[in-house]
Amino acid sequence: MFTRMTLVVTGVVVALSLGACASAPSGAVSEENAVVHQVSAVDEAATHSKEPIMTQKAVLWVNGLGCPQCATNIDFQLKRLRGVNDVTTDLGSGKVTVEFGTGTKPSPHKLSEAVKDAGMSLVKLETM
Repeated sequence: MFTRMTLVVTGVVVALSLGACASAPSGAVSEENAVVHQVSAVDEAATHSKEPIMTQKAVLWVNGLGCPQCATNIDFQLKRLRGVNDVTTDLGSGKVTVEFGTGTKPSPHKLSEAVKDAGMSLVKLETM
């Protein structure tokens, strides 16, 4: 009973923390303060590659990143991925820097799915 109760409470906390933008009415995602990147189809297509990233760092261009809750959501989702060591979100530019460990690294597709799970969209990925 205790274990089940803990899981339910944890699930509720996670669901609340991954809610929509704090400034959006009725749970809708607010685009009012979000940076919207215009990128080429080639850049966007590269975000769907299933080959692991080979560099130690990547910059993600994210559409829909507009408030501190959005930053918390995207940090949480990206840090869940195997191989991600650190995440730094810049609300002003709409870019997220992801640092990877020395072992297995995620693919652009996995990063894109994590961004989508946070309620945003990955439109470009720069490796460094």
